[in-house]
Amino acid sequence: MIKSACYAPHSALYFRPDGLVHACCVTGFSIGTVVGPERESLRDIWEGTALAAQRQALEADAFDIGCQECEFVAESGGREATVAYHFDRFGEGSPHAFPKMLDLALSSRCNLQCVMCNGGLSSAIRTQREGLPPLPDCYDDRFFEELDEFLPHLERLQFKGGEPFLARENQRIWDRLIELGLTPEVTVTTNGTLFNDRVAHYVRELRMHPNISVDGMVPETIEAIRVGVDAQRLWQNIDKFQELAEEAGNGMTLSFCLMPMNWREVLPFLAEADRRKLNCNVIFVNQPQQYDLLRLPQEELTEVLAELSSVEMNLTGDAPRNCHAEVLERIQSHLENPVDLVVSSELITSRPLDREAQAELRGMLVDEFACEPMLVEAEEGIVCSIEVPEWASWLGSADFVGGQLDSLDKLIEQRCGPITTKWLISPMRGVVVLGIEVTTETGVRQLRVYRLVDAESGRQRVYVVDAAQIGNAASSAS
Repeated sequence: MIKSACYAPHSALYFRPDGLVHACCVTGFSIGTVVGPERESLRDIWEGTALAAQRQALEADAFDIGCQECEFVAESGGREATVAYHFDRFGEGSPHAFPKMLDLALSSRCNLQCVMCNGGLSSAIRTQREGLPPLPDCYDDRFFEELDEFLPHLERLQFKGGEPFLARENQRIWDRLIELGLTPEVTVTTNGTLFNDRVAHYVRELRMHPNISVDGMVPETIEAIRVGVDAQRLWQNIDKFQELAEEAGNGMTLSFCLMPMNWREVLPFLAEADRRKLNCNVIFVNQPQQYDLLRLPQEELTEVLAELSSVEMNLTGDAPRNCHAEVLERIQSHLENPVDLVVSSELITSRPLDREAQAELRGMLVDEFACEPMLVEAEEGIVCSIEVPEWASWLGSADFVGGQLDSLDKLIEQRCGPITTKWLISPMRGVVVLGIEVTTETGVRQLRVYRLVDAESGRQRVYVVDAAQIGNAASSAS
């Protein structure tokens, strides 16, 4: 078995409402898309270079390619509190020929406007709060035809949203599973507002495990957070879902998104899950920042911990007891060792490099490529300075200043010609590497881009080298 800090890239695919594909729902790193001119087949995405690069980074215990959130959570609350922990079950035999799990958020159709959500995941927010047109449907017949190859190999499917029971795309997959007689684990994260004969049919036939989001125990709290919900009807539906889930024999989960506005209700929530003998889950919200409990001033967070610790909880179920302990441990750990989560571009590394490490990297690049790297520096994502060696004059890099660092590849394309990109293995933790092939009027040029964060200034730095020089160092040495 390959050892990896996370087995998500080795075993799973996550599909977003906008058609982008990731290894899991928390990574910021896109490995492909199923829409538009850059569309790839599911097979090509699974076997592609982007996913391979993310696998290899994690096998080197590096979280630099879009995996900062799990690194942050592991440092502040332990590995068992991370999303990565849930993929350990798929470690044996990794990487697999086919995904073992699909995480499907195929549609943003939703009837609620939860305060911590956004228009990318809720059509109601997009049209009513943001005043934007609905997102287009991204999953067409070709997607479902390609999916057929993957379905027999799956051990687990997770359906999210939006509201999964409103998505026609999900129903199409559920019908196909029933038609093929396949019986993987099926979980559905739902807001619990919809319960009818059709919903009951799917829960029963697929032995679904409903995961119902609650986020409060007082009706006023639930309705203030999950805007559009009727708290009384929600609990009535929870009763129906639980009865059906117990009949199907696959259990049910209640989930609670922990925020400054509802932390006093997390203990009553755990008590209710315990009373119902249900699995439960407490999620620390980190975006938007005003809903991040761990961003409270230290004095306030200390008071939160003291109040939550002072209540004696006579919980009998393992899940509520473990959940209670994890909440207290996560807050305590953050107070003792505060770690800031940087929610940023997929290209941003999570571990800044000091000047000594940067000097080592620069020397390594000079030795390997026999040229001084071009250095691009950015403040808050905007290019503010650039050092251009003679070999890089063809790039027209003076145009980069004032532009978005995240759009560096597009700036090169506009200036020099069509490009293709490929993720590469980093020689050093804290550095993200991208290969860029540029088709110019005079031929094809190969660039390698090494991106990092400077520990002293906090600025983003990019070293660019001419990969065509890779053989010259050895030649000159001989």
